Amino acid sequence: MLETALITFLIGAAIATQPAPTYHIEREPVNGGAELVTLFERFDPPSSAAENAEVPLLSVLRDNLGASDPDSTRLRYLWILTSTPPTTIQRAASALTFVWIRAGSRRHVDHVPQPLLDLSSPAKAVWTNLAANAVQSSRLDSLGVPIRASTRSYRRNSIDYRKLQIFRALGALDGLKRELGGDARLPAAELREIYSRLSLMDRTFGGLVRPESLPAFYDKEASRLAETQGHNWELLRQRAESAGLYFEPLALPGGAPTQALLWVSRSELEAKDKRHFERQFLNIADPWTDGRLLHWTGYSETRYFDDYNRSVPAGTPGARVVELIPLALYSLNHPRVPLLLVDFRSKMTAKRRELLQHGASTVFAGVLGITTFGNWSFLAANSAWTFVRGRHGAPTDHSARLRAYSEAREFLAVDDALNPELKAELLGRLDQLALNPLENGLEAEARVAKEQYAALMQYAESPGGLAARLDRDRRRELETYTRSRAARILASAGRFWAGRPSRDSQTEAALRSELASRRRTSAKERYLEQLLASSPQPEVVRDPDEIRQVIEALSTATVRGSRAPRLIADVFAKSADAEVRVACLRSLQRLDIQEARDQLRRLAQDPQTADAWRAIALAYVNGDPEPVQAGTAGQP
Repeated sequence: MLETALITFLIGAAIATQPAPTYHIEREPVNGGAELVTLFERFDPPSSAAENAEVPLLSVLRDNLGASDPDSTRLRYLWILTSTPPTTIQRAASALTFVWIRAGSRRHVDHVPQPLLDLSSPAKAVWTNLAANAVQSSRLDSLGVPIRASTRSYRRNSIDYRKLQIFRALGALDGLKRELGGDARLPAAELREIYSRLSLMDRTFGGLVRPESLPAFYDKEASRLAETQGHNWELLRQRAESAGLYFEPLALPGGAPTQALLWVSRSELEAKDKRHFERQFLNIADPWTDGRLLHWTGYSETRYFDDYNRSVPAGTPGARVVELIPLALYSLNHPRVPLLLVDFRSKMTAKRRELLQHGASTVFAGVLGITTFGNWSFLAANSAWTFVRGRHGAPTDHSARLRAYSEAREFLAVDDALNPELKAELLGRLDQLALNPLENGLEAEARVAKEQYAALMQYAESPGGLAARLDRDRRRELETYTRSRAARILASAGRFWAGRPSRDSQTEAALRSELASRRRTSAKERYLEQLLASSPQPEVVRDPDEIRQVIEALSTATVRGSRAPRLIADVFAKSADAEVRVACLRSLQRLDIQEARDQLRRLAQDPQTADAWRAIALAYVNGDPEPVQAGTAGQP
């Protein structure tokens, strides 16, 4: 009999000795001055006949204009290579309202994958989704129950499948960040941008978030995830301890636990020493009164423990032998409470929850045509019901459950510490939660990802492939700097009717040079915007020398319509550092555009500015090249 009812298995140290990394980055050059950055994972299938393989998960096109300057680099397209177009059978099954099983898996793909997201223009996805919702509500819903139910079922399955792939990619990016702590092949700032943009795709207006707001969003998400994991760890541990169960957290090398297993000792069951069992938050049946466990023939493990109830290797002197029976698998990343994913005694415990919630949504929206935004009384009742159930620990967030399910599959796909037999059983039971006909199996996704990556690389090497598309997008980007929206629309119409003019190498070189200059200016402006938004006094959050370098770099930006003059003037108004203020005034004088002269004149006339600083600003307005000598800029 154990003196304590809880034993935490300390398996992290054993996993940490794993020699090969789980995730890594590869970069391939692309014609036209860009490179394709691909995230690979080491796929460890449960089948003993299969060998470990490197699977490409996610590819991003870095448009660096053939240079290494991070300020002139822009992320373009993002592909999730495990996401595939559905087969005909999958499409048909997903349109059937009450078909909630997998409809096979795609075996092969022989075409170039479509980008999931254009990172340089994420707002496009927002308007596309809103237009699709408008068509569904205003047109398709009015055509009767068969059309409404089938179209809503197909759209729901398509959205859920896309989310499933996004959440898997986010889990892999978490693993990459944990293992490498930032890789020179994918700078930390770009990794945060990719992660933030993918996370925001789960939100209706997420694509409208400005680039300068992404770092704050990323930090908030990271803090929320860490807090959730810690909360769920402690909650599940305490519940397991009070129920006399064994708690085993599961984690990949170097990371925090994301999943957890609960076990029960066969010897304690046979001793018939009944324990108090509280079902809340555990959501499984009482193991101490379950006769099935006394005659358990399923998977079990033999573990060894010392006198302090610590897991030790077999053969350790004085070790105690305990046979453990698995009870349940939980996700520790689910908000509020751990989410039950696998109940070893019942295949329907977790699936019943999904079927009920999925079926209720289908009946109300698809069959009856009652939606939350079309019926205010239903919105109020549904919100109240969801709030009450959520306060009692019920998993009410559909996207959060999808993410937990996807992250558990990703964990089992790459983990090599679990017993292969246990891993196979966990994957099999997780597959029973799959209600989406568009979903594929893990091994099918791995096979298709390799084929899509090969097709993408061939497309990148083709003269008329990715390089030609990149050239068109660069020209559109340059037009956003030089033309108004109306002028761009007219120019697009003209190109449509007249065709595209040919471009020679000299024109291409000039295009890259101008675009690089515009991007560098835009990057410096974003830096100042983030600086001004982060603190009322800029030098508190950033090094004054760094701020001066950015301001001096902007003094060469002679682009009409640039935000630089206004931002520099705002830094002058907020800064208390004399050298930063002098750099601001000097840069405004050097900027040879009317906006800079107007800002300099405004500072010279601002009554809130100290008289000494107004005098220096006025001297710059009058053309004095150096009213304050460099290096002697004490507080006037």
